[in-house]
Amino acid sequence: MEHIQLKLTFVARFCYISTKITELRLAGCCTQVNFDMDLKNTLFLFLTIFISSNTFSQNDEISGKWKPFAIDNGEFYMNTETDSISLYQELTYINNDSLKINQLREIANHIYFNQAHTFTENGKYIQDLIAMNLEFDYKIDKTQNIILASDNKFENEKGTVELPYWLKDEILYLEIPVPEPSIKLWLKK
Repeated sequence: MEHIQLKLTFVARFCYISTKITELRLAGCCTQVNFDMDLKNTLFLFLTIFISSNTFSQNDEISGKWKPFAIDNGEFYMNTETDSISLYQELTYINNDSLKINQLREIANHIYFNQAHTFTENGKYIQDLIAMNLEFDYKIDKTQNIILASDNKFENEKGTVELPYWLKDEILYLEIPVPEPSIKLWLKK
């Protein structure tokens, strides 16, 4: 709601400035050249502020509690909806061992599929993990499809992490780059 009010404030200021420039021109205080330059500068400033206010925001579609249904951690891909698992090179030695594959499923279910990722409307991102909850501030950069998460309220870049994401058909894809290799999650509300 604050984001919408901010946009309306910019629109109101733009309309006020445009009206004042027109009044000055009608009063003979501005030449046509000055008026055109003032109007162009005002339009440029307005568009810059308006576009930048849309670049970083919270997204109503992303707000809510999300649970993983598929994961790719660089060693295996597992999908609970299709009950499938694919092993990468590092784990192919257990390919034919059903006991070890079942153990891997149990561990993955415990570690990855019991967590939740919550995005609040007031800019908080909460990772509800097995043994702890992590809370971050977040902003969405829609132009780069990145969620910026910060543990220091964006005071400096040191505590900020870029999380690539996309949202399609009510599925949130989220890539968590720490630790390496990155963990790729497919989540649903």
